[in-house]
Formats: sequence, structure tokens, C-alpha cells
Amino acid sequence: MRVLCSEAVQDPTKVEATVRAQAAERQKKHLKANAERQLTKEQRSAKKIAKLTEDTSNGVHIAVFRVDNLSNPQHKYKVETNATQFMFTGLMLLSKENNIVIVEGGPKGLRKFKRLMMVRIKWDEDVRNRKNQEDEKKAKNQCKLIWEGTRKTRYFSKFATKL
Repeated sequence: MRVLCSEAVQDPTKVEATVRAQAAERQKKHLKANAERQLTKEQRSAKKIAKLTEDTSNGVHIAVFRVDNLSNPQHKYKVETNATQFMFTGLMLLSKENNIVIVEGGPKGLRKFKRLMMVRIKWDEDVRNRKNQEDEKKAKNQCKLIWEGTRKTRYFSKFATKL
């Protein structure tokens, strides 16, 4: 509108309509270009999987955790779901005394999983026994990182739970 200053003085309505038409044309061109660049459903899923799958050609990062009590189904679900979402392979061994979680995968995902296990999950919470918790004093449930290292190849083919 400022560029067409001399014409705007003569016929301001015509200039305003021209400017609006040009802006609409630019918006239409922009939306068309975005639609052309948009990925298909298959390409989006492939991109997401490629992003989550980390390069393990230099070696697979492995971590072994020990959890005193994994009887809370919410905690089991969080561990299993996060391990599969990070494309980890490994094993969750469940027993009465100690529970072992072994995961192997890329360094970035392992760093996030380690934070989940050590910080984000509140191991003292037990959803099923909230009423009993007030009456009884239970032993403190905790998670410890036993070992962390690397290996050239993967030992496990998928993430599994064993009793």
C-alpha cells in the first residue's frame, strides 16, 4: 500500500482491493507449497522410526538395573512401554526378592531411560496398597544402576519379561 502511494490518493478503494488480492495470492501460494512438501502417512511413520532407531554401529550401550520390588503394575507398564518406545532390546526378570532390568540400545535413548528409572519413577508409590501403607511401614523400594557399558553387538533380539 505504501509503494502505491500516488495511486492510493487517486483511488484508495481500488488500491486496497489490489493489495488484498496480492496478499491472498501469496497466502494461497504458500499453502500450496506446504501441501506439496507434506509427507505421506508411510513416509511420516518411516521418518519417526528412523528418528527413534539410533545408530549402534559403533557399539550397543547396555545398562543393568536392580529394583527391589516391581509388584506395582504401573511401574512394570512404564518400564516395558518406555523400553519398547526407545527401540531397546533386553530383559525384565521378575522375582520376589530382586528384579533385574537389562536394556541395550543407543546412547541417547539409554540416557533418557536411565533418567526414567533413577529419577522420574517414584518407586515408593504403591497404588494397590494405599490404605495398607498408612498402617504398615514397608521397606524402602529403590532402583539401582548395577552396571553400564558397551558391547559390539546386541545380545537380545527384543524386549521381554520373564517371571
